[in-house]
Amino acid sequence: MQAFKLLLACSIVFKLLTGASCLFGTEWLTDSVKKMGDSVKENYCYYMRCCDREWKRNHFLDLHSALVTKVYGQNIMTEIVVPALQGHLMPNTPRGKALAISFHGRPGIGKNYVTTFIQDILFSKESRHHSVHFFTGRIHFPLAQHVPSYRVNLAQWIKGNVSKCEYSLFIFDEVDKMPPGVLDAVTPFLDYHNKIDGIDYRKAIFIFISNTGGDLIAKQYLKYWRSGKKREELHLAHFEDLIRIGAFNEIGGFYKSETIESSLIDHYVPFLPLEEKHVRQCIADEFRKRSASPNVNLINAIIEDLSFGPEENPIFSNGGCKRIANKVAAAIERRHFNNFHRSHSEF
Repeated sequence: MQAFKLLLACSIVFKLLTGASCLFGTEWLTDSVKKMGDSVKENYCYYMRCCDREWKRNHFLDLHSALVTKVYGQNIMTEIVVPALQGHLMPNTPRGKALAISFHGRPGIGKNYVTTFIQDILFSKESRHHSVHFFTGRIHFPLAQHVPSYRVNLAQWIKGNVSKCEYSLFIFDEVDKMPPGVLDAVTPFLDYHNKIDGIDYRKAIFIFISNTGGDLIAKQYLKYWRSGKKREELHLAHFEDLIRIGAFNEIGGFYKSETIESSLIDHYVPFLPLEEKHVRQCIADEFRKRSASPNVNLINAIIEDLSFGPEENPIFSNGGCKRIANKVAAAIERRHFNNFHRSHSEF
């Protein structure tokens, strides 16, 4: 334990002086520390925020519970995402490649929301700084004329971060807003390679988030709804080819992409459009987050303020739950104001 304390103190000073990462190579370890085994490694990583973590089944049970109880109307997503992550991250799992998952659907139906649960439950607060990397189309890749430099920089970023932490999670939001060709930079890291330039990418996870295919998914679901099929009776097979073909042919980051053409996306996940009952659940949740009772009249008033489509069968919320938080906040403040005004007018 004395050797461990010495190593810990030394590494903290090194970090303060150099700003370098705490992920040391074996040359920094003395022979005595090497012999201390897994228990020392666990303590070291706890204090020094190492990236590697041993996932247990409880982590995935917690993730499943969160997705089932807090993300509404997305049973297909739950069927796919948790087993995919568990199969990739559990100890001693043979991995042929990095895990690639692509979320598709209209805005406001839970795609980004799901990634927050994945980050919060599967990656500790200490490790997220090293392990989780987020890109958004309009901020990081806005200009089509810069695609060549974006690709070079993105490849270097992935290479640099996976070399420090094999269990890296890369999240690409607004894929549909990216210029075509940007994500071809990711293709080599998703393919079946043991190592590239000495770096193993097979433990990494790539999640792509896109509105691409959202209208196709909605039309397909509407067709099943009209035929009497319930949402809970639908599965990935009803949508996967539709999404893959749509993503490949719609303008955006995956347009004519090598990643899709080479079949390197492991799971295409359809997010179905939300119906009124799901939006009501979102509204009730927002009231509870603000420690306010979900008043039925207020919920009805918010629902009336939203638009639903399509015109011939207006069963889907056009914005999902995207604008709900601010509408609930305004409704609560309006109620406080009215109560305050009423109480003072009585005097």
